[in-house]
Amino acid sequence: MRVAVVTNPRESVFRIYYNQGTPNLLHHLTLVNWWSGRLYRSPVLPPAEKVYKDFRGREFEIPVLHAPPWHFVKYNNDSTVNVTGGRDDKLLSLLAKKLNFRYKYYDPPERSQGSSISGNGTFKGTLGLIWKRKAPFFIGDMTMTWERLQAVEFSFLTLADSGAFLTHAPAKLSETLAIIRPFRWEVWPLVLATLLVTGPALWMVIAAPSLWRRQRRDQLQLFNNCCWFTTSLFLRQSSSKEPSSTHKARLVSVVISLGATYVIGDMYSANLTSLLARPAREQPIGTLQALEEAMRDNGYELVVERHSSSLTILQNGTGVYGRLAKLMKRQQVQRVRNVEVGVRLVLTRKRVAILGGRETLYYDTEKFGSHNFHLSEKLYTRYSAIAMQIGCPYLETFNNVVMTLFEAGILTKMTTDEYRDLPKLSRRSDPVTESDTEGSDAIGESTAASQTQVESTKGLEPVTLRMLRGAFCLLGIGYLLAGVSFCIEIQIHRRRTRTKAPVPETKIKEKQKKFQRILTNIKIRFRRIAIKIYSKIDTALGP
Repeated sequence: MRVAVVTNPRESVFRIYYNQGTPNLLHHLTLVNWWSGRLYRSPVLPPAEKVYKDFRGREFEIPVLHAPPWHFVKYNNDSTVNVTGGRDDKLLSLLAKKLNFRYKYYDPPERSQGSSISGNGTFKGTLGLIWKRKAPFFIGDMTMTWERLQAVEFSFLTLADSGAFLTHAPAKLSETLAIIRPFRWEVWPLVLATLLVTGPALWMVIAAPSLWRRQRRDQLQLFNNCCWFTTSLFLRQSSSKEPSSTHKARLVSVVISLGATYVIGDMYSANLTSLLARPAREQPIGTLQALEEAMRDNGYELVVERHSSSLTILQNGTGVYGRLAKLMKRQQVQRVRNVEVGVRLVLTRKRVAILGGRETLYYDTEKFGSHNFHLSEKLYTRYSAIAMQIGCPYLETFNNVVMTLFEAGILTKMTTDEYRDLPKLSRRSDPVTESDTEGSDAIGESTAASQTQVESTKGLEPVTLRMLRGAFCLLGIGYLLAGVSFCIEIQIHRRRTRTKAPVPETKIKEKQKKFQRILTNIKIRFRRIAIKIYSKIDTALGP
C-alpha cells in the first residue's frame, strides 16, 4: 500500500511524508519533499526506480522448495533448511549483489508452490504466503498462469520452458520372436497372396497353348505340379521336376526364383540382422493421445506435483486434458510432493507417467540415467518468473536486472552449468516412501523394488547365441512338425495294410474250379462207400 501524508507545521509550509521513500525501512513515513513557496523536488514522490536501486542491506526472508536444478535443499531436524546450490539460488545471489540486499531461506509450512485460490477463499503453498503478504517474493520454477495472476504478480520471465510428461523407457521386445519381427502382420497376407497367385500364374502360362489348340492334357495334375513347384521355390527347396520345359515356363520360374531369393529372402535377412544387432523395443508414449490410450487400456497412471501449474491444467483443462483428469480419479496415487519424487516413482514402476516442466524432467532424467526414461514431445509453452506481491514497489527494479541477465544469455549459461555439474552428483536415489505421496497406501509393494536399474541397451551389442534362440525355437518347431507328419504317415500306412486288397477275377475262377473238384471227389468217395455197403448187405442176406 502506498501512503503519502501532507502536513502543515506552519503557515505557507507543507511537508510530504511517504512510506516508500526508503528501501530498507518498513511501515515508516519518510520526509521526501516540502513546499515553502516552491517545490523542493520534482516529482513530488520519488520514483521507485531511484528508491529501490539500492536496498541498503535490507534482509528478506524467502521461502524455498527443493526442486532440482533450481534449488537443492537439505531439510534439517530443527525446521531449518540448508540450500546447497541451484540455478535460482545463483540468480537470487546475483540480484542481492546487484541491489545490495541480504536474504534468508526458510522452510514453508506446506512445501508446495500453490496453484490457485480455492472456493473457500484460501490459497495454499508459498504463493498463498505472498498473497497474504507473509513473504516478500518467491523465486524458483514458478510457472505463470492466469489463476496465479489473481493472487500475485510476476516479474520478467526467468525461463522459457514447455510442458511434457515422462514415462519409463520402452522395454526390449522378446528376442525369441525377432525372427518374425522384420515383417509386420500387414505384410504376411501379401506374401501368402503372392504364394497363392504364382502357382496358378505358372499354370496359365503352361496350359494356355494346349487350351487354345484344344489338346487333351491332364490339367488338374498340371495345376497341382505348378503349385508345388512354386511353393518349393519360395521355401528354397530343390524341385524334383519342372512342370514344363518350355521357354515361357522356365522364364516365369526364373522370375519367381529371383523374387523369392533376392527380394523376400535378402530383405528379410538384412532386417533380421539389423534387429539382432539393435534389439527392437516397445512403441514409446510420446503424445497425450497415446498416454490417454495407455491409461485407458494398459493400466498406466499419471501423477503430478501437488499445488502445481500442471495440476491446474488438468483440473481446468478440456479435451484430452479433461479426459486425463477423469482417468486419474481411478488412481490411488495422483499427486506427489515434488517432481523428483515423481521421477523416482517412474523409475521404480514402469506403468507410471509424470507431467511437469520439460527442463526439470530433462534434468532428472540426466541425473538418474537418461536410458531409463522416455521424454515426450513438447505439449504447451510455459514461462517461469519471480512471484511477488500485488503492487510490489520494487517489481520494476527486479525486472530491469532479470531482463539484462536474460538478454545477455547469463540465465541460459547458469542453466547449462547445472547440467554440466551432473556427473558430480549421486545417480542413486532413496526409495519413495508413503510420506512423499498423497493418499497412497498401495505404493508399498513398488517402493521395495531396487532403485538401481540395470540396462544392457545403453549402446549397440554384438550378436550372441542368446539373440538367436528364436531361430533354434523355429528349427525345433520344424522338427516337431516333421515328426508329427512322419507318425501320421506311419499310421496311415498301417491302416492300409490291415484292409484286404481286392481279389482279381482269375483268382476267383480258380478258387471256384478247385472247390468244384473237391465236391466231385467227395461225391465219388461217398458213391464208392455206398456200393461197398450195399454189396456186403446183399451177400449177407443171400438169394
